Amino acid sequence: MFRSLLKLLLVSFLSFFFTTISFAQWQHLNGPPGGYIRSMFADGNEIYAATGGGVLVSEDEGTSWEFRNEGLKSCDTKSLTKLGDFVYVATDENIFRTYNSGLTWEQSGAGMSGVYIKNLITCNNLLFAATYLRGIYISADSGNTWMPSGNGFSAKYAYYLATDGVSIFAGTYQDGIFRSTDMGNSWQSISSGLPELDIMSVHCFSGKVFASTLSSGVMVSTNNGNSWSPLGTNISSVKGFANADGMLYAVTMGSGVFQSADEGQTWSTINSGLAETDLWAVETSDNFLFAGTKTGHVYKRNLSGGSWMASSTMPFNACVGSLCSSGPNLLAATHGSGFFASTDAGNDWTRITSIWTVECRAVISSPPFVFVGTDALGVFRSANNGGSFTMSNSGLGSAWIQAFTFCQSKLYAGSGEEGIFVSSNAGTTWSPVNSGLGSMNITALANDAENVYAGTPDAGVYKSEDPGQSWIAINSGLPAAAINCLHADSLLLFAGTDSEGMYFSDNHGVSWNQVSNGISDQEDIKCIYQYDSMYFAGTGSGKVFVSHDQGNIWLDMTNDLSGAPVCSLTVFDDHLYAGINAGGVWKFPLSMITNIRDASQILPVTIYPNPAKGWLTVETKQSYGVGSIAVYTLTGELLHVQRFEGQISRVDISHLAAGIYLVQVQLGELQFKSEFFIQ
Repeated sequence: MFRSLLKLLLVSFLSFFFTTISFAQWQHLNGPPGGYIRSMFADGNEIYAATGGGVLVSEDEGTSWEFRNEGLKSCDTKSLTKLGDFVYVATDENIFRTYNSGLTWEQSGAGMSGVYIKNLITCNNLLFAATYLRGIYISADSGNTWMPSGNGFSAKYAYYLATDGVSIFAGTYQDGIFRSTDMGNSWQSISSGLPELDIMSVHCFSGKVFASTLSSGVMVSTNNGNSWSPLGTNISSVKGFANADGMLYAVTMGSGVFQSADEGQTWSTINSGLAETDLWAVETSDNFLFAGTKTGHVYKRNLSGGSWMASSTMPFNACVGSLCSSGPNLLAATHGSGFFASTDAGNDWTRITSIWTVECRAVISSPPFVFVGTDALGVFRSANNGGSFTMSNSGLGSAWIQAFTFCQSKLYAGSGEEGIFVSSNAGTTWSPVNSGLGSMNITALANDAENVYAGTPDAGVYKSEDPGQSWIAINSGLPAAAINCLHADSLLLFAGTDSEGMYFSDNHGVSWNQVSNGISDQEDIKCIYQYDSMYFAGTGSGKVFVSHDQGNIWLDMTNDLSGAPVCSLTVFDDHLYAGINAGGVWKFPLSMITNIRDASQILPVTIYPNPAKGWLTVETKQSYGVGSIAVYTLTGELLHVQRFEGQISRVDISHLAAGIYLVQVQLGELQFKSEFFIQ
């Protein structure tokens, strides 16, 4: 009898296993490619490189490399530094730190969540962070807590930080250079004599301050920034400086590497063996000079001289933050690697260089028009389905645009610091529409054809019924203030939160309820998308869910999809496409979703209690015949399997240690899986 039961359970499990595998139809596409080594940091033999696809690490001074991104909520990495036992990396989402050579990363201070960090330095055991739109932040406790810096810093875009050990210098985009002589308590502008106010890099060396401008070459100050004069040698587009053993180095976007042996008075090129000259970062270790390129490659050269050699040519994928289609084109806006189009359903990608920034925050289309929001250059518009773009910023009071929606022939754009703008002429001109908004940082926009909805990171959701002329808060029953995404149609309004799951409203935001069946109430919801009667959600943990019944039940269809977070979703060419953090684009055939997840067959499966102790109960609202219940670890190890028949069954979990587990219930072709906790 026991052997017969065991055989039945094994057959049931194998049937479940192969049915699951047959559903595994996610296909990883070829790109879009990542690139741009933005910063490098050497710590003995360990070399770190911040890229548009995460952090590259070498533990043998550049002989071998690997990506180490575990724990990074964003792989759009910007800057690296070290203090004490921690190495820190800045991203467009937060600051992260590692104590084990990048094998795992953790958030460095919850107070910086959602803040775009451009640059990091250390001075006198303090950490300094330059941000976009939020000023300068300082941490005195190794990044556990952060406080905004002192008075006098008025720039929106803090781009680069440097120190001589006494003063802190902040180069900005649009506002020149600021200096603090009291460890960030106060700042003053020191831009007198600068030919332009767009600063790309700052470096302190041998009593001098070197500042590279966007288009006017390098300026140098010998009096702590009180006055500036042009560098004697005309070196343009310097992206970064480094020094070692009395030698000063500069890397450029187009002309390779320069060196100076006389404190910057004269310079010479050192490009022998360098296969690429569009460089974005430079660093020195004990023995080598490293240069990071636009393509994401790394080169190294002995400090004593000689030719350059390839150190890393590892290909990697971009962070795809937003997806859409227009005409024959599938379009991908990436965080840190530019804007791409594909004419063959995502198999090949072309970089659209008429959008010349690498930071694209949002994309929306109304064929043949396509609009792209960027982090510092406002809106770009295309009239040919994304083939080419021009800037479209007349009347736009913000250069940072991170959300769009169309409603009643008008285009709405949500900014990071100036609220919402509307255009009634396809982006030709814009006007602000902010009356009643409680936050000017707009993370999401949606519409139901009559009303416009705005999500914020600190004040919940707002609605405009006029539309856009005035706004009211609609947060009754919505405890979460941090809204990542919104979706609206004539029936439902969904809000994805940062750490409290998904909420829905069936009365246009008058009241809210939390989605409770299939999606954890602690999930980080990154994106919500609707196609016909199907709703999809992508999460920070790398999962994709689908609902066929107006959001009542959500089914995990992640299967073999790899990477996290899932930043964006769209439907194109009979496939669901997912944009992944440092994972490029994946696709899944819609026919598989429709055939396997028939909404008319889906009934709730209830698993309780949660947290559990000793026993777990699985219950359905109707009988499906013989099925199976399986318990797994989160890494996929099978711990228990048993027969399920009728409508209720108990699972003995008394032998399992406290922790988080996964239970999967197989009912014919239907499957349900959910995490549960053991106390």
